[in-house]
Formats: sequence, structure tokens, C-alpha cells
Amino acid sequence: MGVNLFRFFTSYKFALCLLFILAAGAGVATFLESIYDTQTAKILVYEARWYECVMSVLALCLLAIIVKTKMWRRFGSFVLHAAFIVIFIGAALTRYLGAEGVLHVRAGESGNEMVSVKPFLQIRTKDAFFEYPLNLSQIGDNNFSFTQSINSKNFTVKFDSYKPAPKGERGTLVVKAGFEGQREQTVKIHGGVGWLGEPSMLNFDGEEIMLTWGSKLVSLPFSIKLIKFELERYPGSQSPSSYSSDVEALSDSGEILAKYKIYMNHPLNLQGFKLFQSSYDADEQGTVLEVNRDPGKIPTYIGYFLLCVGVTGNFFTKNSRFLKLINFIKNSRFSLIAAFIALGFLNFNANAAEQNQSEILKTFAANTAAHANGEFAKLLVQDYAGRIKPLSTEAGEIVNKISGTDSLYGLSAEQIVLGMNLNPALWQEIKIVKIKNGEIKKMLNLSGDYASFRDAFDANGEYKLAAQVEAANEKPLSKRGTLDNDLIKFDERLNIAYLTFKGTFFKFIPAANDPQHAWLSPNDAFNDERVALDAKNMLNDYLVGLQEGIADNDWSKADSVLAALRNYQRTASAEILPSVSRVDAEVFYNRASVFKKLVYFYWILGFAALLLGLASVFLSRRILPLERAILTAFVLGFAVHTAALALRWYVSGHAPWSDSYESMIYIGWSGALAGMIFFRRSLLALAAAALLAGIVMLVAHMSFVNPQITNLVPVLKSYWLSIHVSVITASYGFLGLGCVLGLIALGLMAFKNKANKTRLNEQIRYIAAIDEASLIIGICLLTLGNFFGGIWANESWGRYWGWDSKETWSYVSILVYAIALHLRFIPKLNSLYVFLIASVFSYASIAMTYFGVNFYLTGMHSYASGDLPPVHISVYIALGCMLLITALAFRGRDVKTI
Repeated sequence: MGVNLFRFFTSYKFALCLLFILAAGAGVATFLESIYDTQTAKILVYEARWYECVMSVLALCLLAIIVKTKMWRRFGSFVLHAAFIVIFIGAALTRYLGAEGVLHVRAGESGNEMVSVKPFLQIRTKDAFFEYPLNLSQIGDNNFSFTQSINSKNFTVKFDSYKPAPKGERGTLVVKAGFEGQREQTVKIHGGVGWLGEPSMLNFDGEEIMLTWGSKLVSLPFSIKLIKFELERYPGSQSPSSYSSDVEALSDSGEILAKYKIYMNHPLNLQGFKLFQSSYDADEQGTVLEVNRDPGKIPTYIGYFLLCVGVTGNFFTKNSRFLKLINFIKNSRFSLIAAFIALGFLNFNANAAEQNQSEILKTFAANTAAHANGEFAKLLVQDYAGRIKPLSTEAGEIVNKISGTDSLYGLSAEQIVLGMNLNPALWQEIKIVKIKNGEIKKMLNLSGDYASFRDAFDANGEYKLAAQVEAANEKPLSKRGTLDNDLIKFDERLNIAYLTFKGTFFKFIPAANDPQHAWLSPNDAFNDERVALDAKNMLNDYLVGLQEGIADNDWSKADSVLAALRNYQRTASAEILPSVSRVDAEVFYNRASVFKKLVYFYWILGFAALLLGLASVFLSRRILPLERAILTAFVLGFAVHTAALALRWYVSGHAPWSDSYESMIYIGWSGALAGMIFFRRSLLALAAAALLAGIVMLVAHMSFVNPQITNLVPVLKSYWLSIHVSVITASYGFLGLGCVLGLIALGLMAFKNKANKTRLNEQIRYIAAIDEASLIIGICLLTLGNFFGGIWANESWGRYWGWDSKETWSYVSILVYAIALHLRFIPKLNSLYVFLIASVFSYASIAMTYFGVNFYLTGMHSYASGDLPPVHISVYIALGCMLLITALAFRGRDVKTI
């Protein structure tokens, strides 16, 4: 019995069961946090004794497996798995021996007491003091009973009830307290995590006892004096660019231990503590510092280093699983080629010029093209967030939001906004506002895909949709139907058009000596005393020159004054302006629209490669000229994608993976990279890579993803963040490739018959080998990316892991893929059919990490706002198709493992 138990304890089956428990528990906890609060999730899962025990048992099980299998014979695998044990030890030291709190200091004052992160129940008498760690959840059993001897008599505090409070308020704990043999008293205590509890007094025969519940004050071995707090904002905006605290660290005797400037990603290390810039007071006269003491940092960082060594070594260790798969792929007779199609900058603009345009639009299009698309496009404007950018960018964003396209009636975005500002009356009659919903068209008595601004108003100037839009806005998000959402979107387009007609968006006149470097629109500039008279005259002359240009096609005056205006911008705001080369690059970036064109490129390439690959499989015949052409096109297309990413990096001034749009085009790039570099010998693998890239790029250009280049918030200005995001996002490409390859292989299983069984089995094994190799690379990148994120978090605000929903689901994804890649060690599950299913459905955890968290869970990465948006029908269709393919593949599941 003991031998069998030991065998089970050191088995992969037991280890995978533990991984599943950890993944399921963490996943459920994210929903508990969203429905209730963070403390509930921590008490029931994250910091629960059972969860920590599972982690501990898993570490021991992993150690036993390392010894049992003599894993040290395979350097990479040994170091990789040993790293997790070292990281676990470091995490345990941090968890049980570390300290964390918040220090608030006002300018000119000093402080040496931090507010603890953990809450405590404190009992104070005249002569004694006792405290107990106490965290309460909104569900489950909060029952507790603490007994302490006070003046030789047992004093007991027992739980009665708990009422949580809304965020930003104290909760209420009701307890029963009393001495042994005396009547208990019931008392309410207000407090909770982050609050210094309000004291509640009890009196027992003259013995006064004070009870508090909440965070406590912890004395530091030094004091921090705030000399000065500085907040820098983006020009013309209230958005903070950075903030810092000039401080002095003082000893108990008042001696200055250190002078230091603390700012985001630049903490102060002092006597075993680390102080991080966290936030600040609304009046900008006080600072809030995170304080952290971490005895587990050294072993944790050693573990991270071993993890990097193990991941790298695993790719080169002799007889490793990865090299075995690569050798199998190289030696397969199915070494075909891979895939792309020539980019050629084809323009698939669905909105070609209409045949029956009015003479006014024809004249306007002909007369304004050179000026609007030339120097006018390079005129700098300041957006609502304070970013300085060429008017070309602002115009493209406005026109796209109004009309859903980049150009209309043969006019560029620059020409359209120029016309909307110079002749609002005319352009309010032109149909430029996108309208898709048939019911809205009926309400406005319209047909076609576009409405004019005037179409939305009656003869008296009353808004025709006022009542319907108001009713739609009043409904909770979960109760809104398609008509409600389309009404709100149409109303938003009208509002953007209205603000464009007013010129609100076009702030291109710097306000002299403005501390925030604010820029003004023409209407505001004419009435602002800070704008010099010369600038106002230039502005007036430019408007006159524009009218002359439109009427007579004489742009000499407009061009001359525009050049003077651009010089005025560089003179008045030289310190905040992008370079001329960066402006030119951004205008070119807007014109090229490379990423939109790559959507079609990848889709066409993917289907072409897929059809050619399937034809080669079923006909047992290769068409080498076509394969070589596709390979050449693939390389050229990937080079263009890479150049476009580099161009966006240069234009934005930060790495191109800092928001949803950038990360998605980067995932598309990494998916294409995976196909081109690692699996270029398989036509089907590269077809999968191209289709994955096409899908991701298509989603990136859907309406809910904002492609706008924006400023970064202070915490995102970190070297470690760039590494963290780039690595973890690249992993999505490899894991997504594995998902698509799994579907293709399952599809081949479904088409197996007696005639093609041998041929298809070889192809399925080949694709499965590429699939598994892709997943190995993907999980290694995902794991490294997560731990790089831990370094970023620890260097930014003093903690590796906060159990934020996105962090947690990323951790769940690592566990899910670890299970998928280790299923082969369980005999009953060691089949390609099971592995392929796992590779397909495991990607649901990535989808949840990337999309689900943003809209369905709470946390600092989340966009959820109480009402959950409905799951789009395409999700159910995709899931249904995957299940159908899986079911049809069951008949062809008999394929030899690798």
C-alpha cells in the first residue's frame, strides 16, 4: 500500500491533477473577485491554506519526479523544473517573512509609520496589547474565536456577523466579547483592509477594553521627509506624464541617511526596505509611497535566472523533447514550403469614388488634393490627451470614426476635414455619417449606407432620434439590443461630426507661456490674449488663402502662410514638438495603411497555401514553382510587416505593444515569425501561421479596438515592461499557431479512409510534431514573460504578483499548457488525438486572458463596468465548429504517436 501510494505521489498523473486544481482554483477566484471583492478571492483561494498546501505538495512532487527520472541527465529540462522549486521557496519567504505597507507624507513633513496591507483584530487594555491577523470574505464561513488572558482572566472575542461596504468605505464587523463567567457584550467595529480601524470601547466592571479591526501602523527604523513633490503632465493635458518625490531619509536622531528622488520604476533602497512611488494627493502637496521588505528577493531572482537558463538550454540539450520533434520534422518527407503572397500595397478600399458626384465635390477634390495631402497633412495639432501629432493622423481618426473608412467620394481624410471646417453648411448636407441599422434608416426615412448630418434633424432643427437615443442610454448594458447599440454609435458619429464642424479638434495654435503647453483651436485662438497678434493675422490670412485655393486653385498664399504657421509652432513650443523626420514618418505611416492591407494579404496567402498544401497531400504531388513563389512572397510580406512595426515604434516613441491594437498586430507578427523561421518547411504549417496572422490582424481592425497612437501612463515607462509585454505577447502567436495546426490535423483525421490512411497518418504526425514544438516555444515564452512581468512589478511597486485577473489568467494559461504538453506521460492519454484536442481548446485560456478579462472581470487590466456585454454569436459559432471537427476526427484518431 505504501509503495503504491509513493508511486502515485511521484507520478505525472498526480502532478497533472495538482496543476489542474491550481488552474481551476485560480480561474474560479477571478470570478469570485469580480462578483464580490479581492479579499473574498484571497481568503477562499489565493491565500487559503488549501491552495498553499496544493502548491507545496506540487513542489515536493516535482522534486520527487526530478529524482525519480534522474532529470539532471537532461540539462535544460532539469534546470527548468528546478527553477520552479527555487521560485517557490523565494515566494514562501516573501509571503511569510516579508512586510508591505503604505507611507503617506505631506510636503515639509516627515513620517516613520506605514499602514500595513494586512488587516488585524487588535485588543488593547491599559496594561496589555494583543493582535490577530483577520481577513473577512463576503461569502463562506468567517467564524472565529480568540481567547486571551487579561489580568489572569480569559477574555474571548467571537465572530457574530460581517457587513462589507462599497469600495472606498469601511466595512462593519460585529463581535461578541466578554470575560469568562460574565455576560457577553455585542459591539460593532468599523474598518477593513487599508483602513486604520475606528476604536470601539467596552467596559467590564471598570476594565476598559478597546477593539479595532483593520490595517495597523508599523514603525520603520527611519523617517522619510518630503522635500518636494513634482508632477509633470503631457502638454495641454491633465494626464500625468511622470511624478516624483524628493525626499530625505532621517535616522531616529535626525541625521540625514540619504537624499533621493523617488519616481515610478526608480525606488529607494534603505536598511532592507524599498520605497516606491505609488500615488499622490489631489492638491499635489503630498506623496504616497509603497514600502516593502522582501527577504525572498534573492532566491526568487535566482529562480528567474535559472528559468531563463533552463528554457534556453532545453532548446539545445541533446535528447530533449524539442530537439526530437525538430529532428522528426526535418527528416519527414513532407518537408514542403511556406507561405505568403505579394503585398504590392494593393488598396482594397470599399468606398471608391461614386460615379455621380456633384460638381462642387469634383472641383473641391481636384483643387485641394495637392495642398491637403501635402503640407497641410504635416501641420501639427494637439489632441485631447496632449499628444502632438500631424493633422494627417487627427483627420484619419475623425473620418474613420464618422464614416467607418479612411476616405470617401475620392477624397482623402485631410480633404474631408478641410472641407468640413471651411464650409460646414455644405458638408452638413453631404452623406458622410455611417449608418448600418435598417431600423434607424426607417426612422430617418433613408436608404443607403450613409446619412448626412442634416438628415438627423427636422425642419425645426429638432434631433429626430433624441427620444430613442436617450432611452437606449438609460438601459443597462446587458439589456441593450442591437438597435440600442447602433443608435448610440450613430449618435456618437453625429457628435464627432458636430465637433469637427466647430473646429474643436483642430488645436494647432500654441498658447504663449502656458505652463501646460496648451494649444488652441482657431476660434479659441482669435479670442485668447496669450496668442500674439502676428499669429492671429497669420491664422486669418491662412483662412483667406484656403478660400482662394478652393475657388481658384491658387494655393500660393495658403502655402506661404502655412509654412509661417509651422515655423510659429516650432518657435513657440520647440521643447515638446516631434522632429520633422518623425512627423514625415507618421504621415507616411498613415498613407501606407500597411497593417490594414496585411489583413487581406494574410488571408489570401493562408487560403492559397492551405489549398496548395491539401492538394499536395491528397494528390501526392508537389508544384514546386508555386511553392517557391509563395515562400518568396511570404518573406517579402513578413519584411513589410516588420518594417511597419519599426515605423510605428519610431513614430510613437515607445515599443509597439503598449495597447490592445499594438499588441494584436505584434501577435500577428509573432505568428508569422513562428511560421517563417521555425516551420517554413511545412506548407500547411505556414498556411496556419498566415491564417492566424490574418485573423488576429482582422480583429485588430474591428471597431472595438482603437488603433490610435497614444501617450503612455507613468508606470508603463519601464524597460522591464517592454521585455515583459514583448515576450508574453509573442507567445500568443506560437500558441495560436498550435491551435490552428491542431484544427488542420483534426480535419485531416476526419477525412481519413482506407485509401489515404497511410499518407494522411504521416501528414498528421508531421503537423502534430510542428504543433507540439510550437506549443513548447509558446509556453516557454509565456512563462518567461510572466516572470519578467514579476520583475517589472517588483521594481515598480514592490510586489511580484497581485493576483490581478489578467495576471491570474496568464498563470492559468501556463498551467493549462503545461498539462497539455505532459499528457503524453499518462499512458491512457498518450495519443495524438488527445494532444491535438488539447492544443486547440487550450487556446481558450489565452482568449480569456486577452479578451475575457478585459470585459468580464475586474482588475487593473479590465474594462468591465458592472454590466457585462453579451458574448458575440461568432464565439458560439467558432466553438461549435471546433466541437464538430473534434467529433468528426474521432473516427480517424488511430495515429501512431511521435
